[in-house]
Amino acid sequence: MEKVEYFDYPKVAKEIKVPDTILREIEKEVKKEFPNDKMMYELHVLRAVRSKYWQNE
Repeated sequence: MEKVEYFDYPKVAKEIKVPDTILREIEKEVKKEFPNDKMMYELHVLRAVRSKYWQNE
């Protein structure tokens, strides 16, 4: 995992008990969409984590 610079999504993920495997999957998918924009990458991982869409999978 890269160093967090903009949005502390790992802290939020831990607080709402996102499994590590799910967080890694989210990171991987978002990295495909934003490979060169760290701020957008972190923002979209945070949004995905907070949306809790992953609970339905």
